[in-house]
Parts: sequence; structure tokens; C-alpha cells
Amino acid sequence: MQNRDGSAAHALAWMREGWDRLHREPARWLGMTLMFFAIGLILKNIPFLGNFVLVLISPIMLAGALMAARSSPAMTAPQDTKQWFQTFTLDGLRELFQVFRREDHAFAIVIVCIVTLGLVVLVNIPELLITGGSVVSGLSGISLVGPIRPGMVVGIVVVVALYLLLSMALIYVVPLTLFGNRQPVPAVAESFRACIANRSALAMFVAPFVAINFAIMLAFSLEIWVGYVLLLSLGVVALPIFVIGLNASYRGLFEKPVSAASPAITSIAP
Repeated sequence: MQNRDGSAAHALAWMREGWDRLHREPARWLGMTLMFFAIGLILKNIPFLGNFVLVLISPIMLAGALMAARSSPAMTAPQDTKQWFQTFTLDGLRELFQVFRREDHAFAIVIVCIVTLGLVVLVNIPELLITGGSVVSGLSGISLVGPIRPGMVVGIVVVVALYLLLSMALIYVVPLTLFGNRQPVPAVAESFRACIANRSALAMFVAPFVAINFAIMLAFSLEIWVGYVLLLSLGVVALPIFVIGLNASYRGLFEKPVSAASPAITSIAP
């Protein structure tokens, strides 16, 4: 049985580390975030294949962001318009794709990309059959057609459960492969076991970010300008905090020995 107070303390510590790092290096992290959003928005406007290309390259950009989280904090902030522009464009792109600086890292992450895409496609198939597009479109459809059909509600619950399992399998695959020298497929199983063992702390850590992501997706499905407002206000803050917090949680679960005074977190380091 996990100690919920201890789990909450760990979750808050991970989020606090993300906020503190973002506060110390706002230009660096906002630059990476804006470049990620720009790439995502461009790809999502490509019919059918755009979403799959985004899924395929997302582990590469996550790897770059995690490597940035482990690097030394930037010592100086941009001083003029030219430096700010470079930070928000070229520097952001350079850090997102820095995994290609090392051949061994690049090869491992490319395999992770392929595994990730395959698992996402497996979940997308039942999602497409049940909701006709996505969970958000399914919920929007329920609000338009009138009375809620029990079959649709059950279908959406099934899809949400599948995405939960997918998230548990993939959340630590990139850091395990990049920093733990695991093979991508065994890393999927190890990530899933870590989520089961530390479900309370991870649920408390992830829940706010899932809620923000769902709110942004729902806003885009209703009014596109509201979606952009939320994306450029909540999204640009939430994403770097999540990535930095994810790195902190990985260190705590896989790299640091557990203190006898903190039995709530289960270390699964080899």
C-alpha cells in the first residue's frame, strides 16, 4: 500500500522542480516549447498523415528536451531582439533535435519512434471505430446528437482506458532508452511496471497536465481562437514543467536509491 501523503509530496516536488527550472530559464524553455507547438500545428494541418508524422518524431523532440533538462542552466538571458529571436527559433530547434549529435543515441531513439508509432496506431484503430475520430470528437458528438447512448459512453471509456495503458507503457521509454541504456521494447514493459508500482505519485503528477491538455483539445474543437489562447497561455507553461518534472521523476524512480524514510516511492532501478 502506498502512502498517499508521501506520493503527493513526490508529485509536488517533481512539479516544483519543473516550475523552478522554467522560472530560471524562461527563454530557453519557451523557445523549445514554441518550436514544438509550431511543428505540431504545421503537421496537424496535413491531412491524415500529419498526426502520425508528429507521433513519429515526438520521441526525438522529447529526448532533446530531456537532455536539455540534464544540462547546465543557461547562464545568460537574451539581451536584444536578435538574441530573443534566435532563442525562440534556431536555439529551440537545435535543442529539440540534439539527440542526433550522438550516433548511438540517435539510433536508439529512432527505434523508439517506430515502436511508439506502432503502439499509437494500435490504439487509434479502435478509437476510430468507436468515436469516429477521437475521444474529444466523440464527446462533442454526444453533445450534438441529444440523448447520450450507453454504447457510445462505454466505447469512450474503453478508448480512454486504452490511452491510459498506452501512456503507462510509453511515459518512460525515452529516458530509459536514452539514459538507462535499455532496449526500446523492454523499456516499454519497464515503464509500465514503474507506473503500476508508483501509481499514486504518478497519477497526482500527471493529472493536472492531462486536464490542461484535454481543455485545450476541447477548446480547439469548439472555437479555434479559444484553443490558441489556451495553448499560448496554459500550454507554453504546462509542457516544459511536465518535461522537466518527468526527468525529475525518472531520476527518483530509476536512478536514486530509496530512503528508508520515504517508503511511498518504489525504486525499480536495476
